[in-house]
Amino acid sequence: MPRAPFLTAASRLPGSSYRTINNALADHRLLKTTNLRGTVHTTVVDQFAAVDAVRRPQQIRDLGRLVGIDDAAVHGLIAVIEEFCGDNWQPRDAIVDRARSVVADRHPEARSPVLDTGYGRNLVWGHSGLIRRPRDDRWEQRTDSFHRTARRVVPTIPELDQDAAVTELTRVHLGSYGPADRRDIAWWLGVPLRAVDRAVATLGDELVHHTGPDGSDLLDLAALPARRQVDPGLRLLPEFDGLLLGYAPAHRDRFIDHEHLDKVWARTNGLFSPTVLVDGRIAGTWRTTGRPAATVVEITPLHSGSGICTDDTGLERALSAVAQALDLVITDVRVLRPPT
Repeated sequence: MPRAPFLTAASRLPGSSYRTINNALADHRLLKTTNLRGTVHTTVVDQFAAVDAVRRPQQIRDLGRLVGIDDAAVHGLIAVIEEFCGDNWQPRDAIVDRARSVVADRHPEARSPVLDTGYGRNLVWGHSGLIRRPRDDRWEQRTDSFHRTARRVVPTIPELDQDAAVTELTRVHLGSYGPADRRDIAWWLGVPLRAVDRAVATLGDELVHHTGPDGSDLLDLAALPARRQVDPGLRLLPEFDGLLLGYAPAHRDRFIDHEHLDKVWARTNGLFSPTVLVDGRIAGTWRTTGRPAATVVEITPLHSGSGICTDDTGLERALSAVAQALDLVITDVRVLRPPT
């Protein structure tokens, strides 16, 4: 969702302004791309090399299997795509047309028509080495329909091998979501467990082990980040937030009662609602309606006794953070009845 980076900033760094976040995207200090698990992520520049390196091997295998060409041919196709998107922002149709033409010319035996399928198109314009932008500067509203090669836009992005990238991002994951199971890390990165096990061995004494409530082995950083808080207070979280998506599907009840998962996670299409965090637990969903200058926020508690009320000073601070991050004027807040 286009507004997710803005709401992530509002929930983790309250007081972040719309102009600050929008400028960071427009100036390429924050980079949006398709990477981990073939899904959209926004990263700081310093983490782009790692998410790209983690994604590329799987993307090469997927694209090769789909089209019917070997790894060397896929590398050649990716080189053409990156050159095509090197100097100008290219629309998705143009990128797919260029890829189809190359495959047809160089590999007549290949299945080039599959690049016109939804999945094939996504693999081409969703190449992890390309960054995304909308047609104008309304990053919080628009679909990202134009793409350029990241290392041509930001030439300082280094190259990493996959093992080094998995190690770096294992550290990032545990700094944000630890203690966590190794299966959580593998799911989040979209890599096999053996890749995570190599990273854990490399990190060595940087990590500590804990025993989870179910007896599972949990990993965490030995030196905890100073920013980690026991209870950050009431926060309005974005759709697809890491408090759910930082963990493998079997572990998504970490911060929410299991019986309420289906109220925030539509399993049929994979969508996750924006949620309300109260007392360290996900206690409701929320949405905005109306115009930016007259926005209404509706909150739906997941259950009675959720602790969400309109006169809560924590809610007032969270609403202020959302208003600043999205440049809204919130004129009304409604707490609805929990669903039956």
